[in-house]
Amino acid sequence: MSYQNRIKQGFSVFVFSAWIALASLVSACSGTAAEAQCPQCGVISSIQPRVVDGEPSAAGAIAGAIVGGVIGHQFGGGSGKDAATAAGAVGGAIAGREIEKRNGRYTVYDVVIDMHEGADRSLTLYSVDGLSVGENVRVTGERVVPA
Repeated sequence: MSYQNRIKQGFSVFVFSAWIALASLVSACSGTAAEAQCPQCGVISSIQPRVVDGEPSAAGAIAGAIVGGVIGHQFGGGSGKDAATAAGAVGGAIAGREIEKRNGRYTVYDVVIDMHEGADRSLTLYSVDGLSVGENVRVTGERVVPA
C-alpha cells in the first residue's frame, strides 16, 4: 500500500470517528435541548382515578321527604301516626339527598407530570383518553396533550 493510500485511509478513519463522536454528542444533548425548547413539556408519572360525589339539590331532599311522609303516614294511629309521618319525612329527606348524590357521581383523574424544567405538576382531568404513564406530554393551562 502506498504512502498516499495510507494517509487517505487514516484520514477516512479519522473522519468516520469524528462523525461518530459528533453523533454521540448530539444524541446525548438532544434530550436537554428538547427540554430547553419545551419548558411546558414533561412525562406522565402517575394517573389515579378518583370518584367524586355529585352535589345534591333541595329537590332530592324535598321529593324524599314527601315520599317518606306518605309512607310513614300509613303506620300508627293518632299521635303515633303523626310521629310516623314526621319520621318518614325526615328519613325520606335524608335518603333522597343520598340518592341524588350517588346518581351524580363521576370519575376524575389525578395526573402527576414530571416537567422537563424539574418540577412536578399535578392536574385533575375529566378524561385521560389517549394518555398513559410514561408518555411525553405538553401542558397548556389545564389541558394535557401528547407531545
